[in-house]
Amino acid sequence: MNALWNLTPEDRILVLAPHPDDETLAVGGLLQRAMGAGAAVRVVFVTDGDNNPWPQRVSERHWRITTADRARWGARRRHEAHAALACLGVAADSARFLGYPDQGLSHLLYQGDEEILHTLTTEILQWRPTLMVTPSALDLHPDHNALAVLCQLVLAFLDPERRDFTHIAYLVHGNQPGLGDLNWLYLPLRSVEQARKREAIRCHASQLMLSRRRFLAFAQEVEWFLIPSSPTAYDSHHPVRRAIVTDRFLRLELAIPGRIGTHGRMTLHLVTHGLGTGSLGCFVEIPRKSAEVEMRDAMSGVVVTQGCFCGTRQQGEVMLPLSSLLAAKRVFVKVERHFGFLDIAGWREFSVSRLSSPGMPLPGPRSGRTQSRPRVCCVIPCYNVAALCGEVVHEAATYADSVIAVNDGSSDDTQKVLQRVAAEHNGSVRVLSFARNCGKGVALLAGFRYALAQLPFDVLVTLDGDRQHCAADIPRLVEVLRTEHATLVIGERDQFGAMPLRSRVGNALISGLLRRLYPTIPRDTQSGFRAFDRSFVEEVVEVVRGGRYETELQMLVFALRQQRRVCTVPIPTVYLDGNRSSHFRPVLDSFRVSLTLLRWHHFAHEAEVGQFELIRQAPGDQNRRGLDKEEGEAYPRVPVL
Repeated sequence: MNALWNLTPEDRILVLAPHPDDETLAVGGLLQRAMGAGAAVRVVFVTDGDNNPWPQRVSERHWRITTADRARWGARRRHEAHAALACLGVAADSARFLGYPDQGLSHLLYQGDEEILHTLTTEILQWRPTLMVTPSALDLHPDHNALAVLCQLVLAFLDPERRDFTHIAYLVHGNQPGLGDLNWLYLPLRSVEQARKREAIRCHASQLMLSRRRFLAFAQEVEWFLIPSSPTAYDSHHPVRRAIVTDRFLRLELAIPGRIGTHGRMTLHLVTHGLGTGSLGCFVEIPRKSAEVEMRDAMSGVVVTQGCFCGTRQQGEVMLPLSSLLAAKRVFVKVERHFGFLDIAGWREFSVSRLSSPGMPLPGPRSGRTQSRPRVCCVIPCYNVAALCGEVVHEAATYADSVIAVNDGSSDDTQKVLQRVAAEHNGSVRVLSFARNCGKGVALLAGFRYALAQLPFDVLVTLDGDRQHCAADIPRLVEVLRTEHATLVIGERDQFGAMPLRSRVGNALISGLLRRLYPTIPRDTQSGFRAFDRSFVEEVVEVVRGGRYETELQMLVFALRQQRRVCTVPIPTVYLDGNRSSHFRPVLDSFRVSLTLLRWHHFAHEAEVGQFELIRQAPGDQNRRGLDKEEGEAYPRVPVL
């Protein structure tokens, strides 16, 4: 336990407060001490505290709170904050209100909102603090602990020279076990400072209606602070007791304490963060007993990956595939119950790089070739997607060693866009172009052949040029291909109900037929987001003839007929503007795909029962296929259709 140092006129204090009143409750004494020392002070209120219904109902004596009512309440709370700051000796122009949604900071954290991160970064860079004071991630209020994590994300992006300041944190809602074991910093307050702080608290009259005794209790002899993100004894009391990384899974051990005022189903929240990759919020609903669980995107509800839970509501372990956290360097976790204003506990941070064993780094965006990481080549067919393909190719180049973009005879500016992106990437992006539209399958196989002839690669990934796929998922497909020793990995869209009608019709027609012929076939057979082992690519270009959308189905059926290992990875279902960029014709193309499938299945079946012999193609002969000389027996090959 250490006392806070004396402040000087050279100090610059930056206080971040989630709501009006936090500046007085948590740092009212510190602000007085700073003003007395001649230090510069800036107080930033992230919200106006306008979503505060119960005190407003009591004060205004009506039940229904409208948008106009909340705006009026927010203005009142801003006025109270100015009055409290004046009581503490802080000038009105030292305060700034950002106006983000009250009770909505967790939402901004989950979606990785760039605006609030940019705003907080700007505040830090412009003020150049020597001391920054923020909420603690251990605070039980969702807005407080979410702002604490947002601040951690901001600090991670700052250059070390810009982080040359002291960072301390405060707790306003912190009635939880284990806090007494923390290494606290304290600021003793003189009696006059306590009295002035008590007077400033009374300025927040709107909050004293229901919380008078609790608020005035903050005017004690000492103000307490913590060093954020430092290992503490509290970790043994957090509901997420431990995180363990195995070769394939992230295991989170849970011990859920009861808490008065919270009940209902439990949810494990995760925020993953990687430098250069932003943050992603996910959640896992904890079942009552051991069962499979789904990790879903916190914003869209889309299934990101599947895992399992072993245990009970009070104690257990969540296991999540490590591939779902490939780009993450830090993971923040917390557990909350469905009903209850406050959380069970705040956020706990784990460093993924610290958890991982030296022989098992988690790959992220490409920053240089390493011996253990496979070389990845992307093939992206593009047809009349000038407004979309540039971003797709650019992002793919971030996660792959090389990218081949194929302009399939586009009549818009697709060629110009691809050439511009290729020029920006200094040789890692190659552009192939057809004079006329030949079909997606022809474009894919042209990219395959070019990659085999011109580029070194271990894994080939295909994705569509119309932003239906997220390039950040490339490492997930590659990792599954490696760890599962698969030949083909398909990015399986997990919300078919979100598909536009034209796409849903085509998938329904094709999937119904496929399921009858191949009961074990993956659910999403038309996904263009795939990862291929190089040896399989070499076989595909010999066996499969390019066409339109039936070509991808031929590749899949070829793998199944050869009894190759085919795996899937859940990916979000993304359709922009009703999927207007798609050139799939539901009736005609579904008929073509189905006819191709029946012919493929018929010929392959005849080969397997010996009605005719399929010969491996000999060099220089486009029609002959022969025996596998090493095996000495017929090696069934599906003919070119």
